[in-house]
Amino acid sequence: MRKLLDKKIVAQDGECGICKEKFTDYSDIVPDHINPRGMDGAWRDDHPDNIQAVHWWCNGEKGSTRS
Repeated sequence: MRKLLDKKIVAQDGECGICKEKFTDYSDIVPDHINPRGMDGAWRDDHPDNIQAVHWWCNGEKGSTRS
């Protein structure tokens, strides 16, 4: 997952997929499921197209909703 997350950071130009702010600390970045389980995302949970890099606090605020 870390290799995929590194690729997502580059693909997203170093910006959080939710708030669009630039990442400043690598330890603040976590993977986020765009379509979480229970919202039609279960069949492809860890598929690269269903993952985005986000700040851990943005992921916490998002919860189990779609971004």
